[in-house]
Amino acid sequence: MWTRSTNAQTGQARSGAGSCTGSAGRRRDSGSAHNERYYEEAERERRVRKRRARLHTAAEDAFAHVRRVRLSANGGALGPREAAQAVFPSLARALQKYLRATRQQPRHSADSVLAHLARCLSQDASPRAFLEPFLVEGPVLAAEQEARTTQRWSLISDELLARPLADNIEFQLRQGDISLICSVRQLPKFNLSEEVVDPKSNRFVLRLNSETSV
Repeated sequence: MWTRSTNAQTGQARSGAGSCTGSAGRRRDSGSAHNERYYEEAERERRVRKRRARLHTAAEDAFAHVRRVRLSANGGALGPREAAQAVFPSLARALQKYLRATRQQPRHSADSVLAHLARCLSQDASPRAFLEPFLVEGPVLAAEQEARTTQRWSLISDELLARPLADNIEFQLRQGDISLICSVRQLPKFNLSEEVVDPKSNRFVLRLNSETSV
């Protein structure tokens, strides 16, 4: 009887130890998963900052080179398009790596970047102005490939389409893999009126007596 009781208790202890080990293993797996995600995101942000710094330096060097050429004796020989074609290779590699790191490469073609560079050089813009469209990650529909005169969208709504728009109405627009959730909010109305005030009405008289201290 004593031996059986000992074996039963030992089996329960082993079962409890096994469950604790399993829960601890799951906790370790969960902890390692979020640690891996944290380090992956930190590494991606570090890589983006590094490539952004290189892109800034490359753009500043390219614009400084164009400025030096303009100040030289034959500075007027190149137009904006020719100047852009001359300095574009010096910053193309840094720009391509940055766009790849930020997943913006499909949005900007080489021709569009070259045209934007020529436009900035013709307006004597700064390197920061040239880099602004690439530093600000816009929506997917801002890509030039999505610019069309006519687009087909599917409208999904619980309200009847024949009814006019009203406050707090929500509907969804779909086009392929893109879904837009739209909320309608009524703007406040302001009634502005003009009133002419007589300048004499803004005057007042301050009467002082001998007991008043000023």
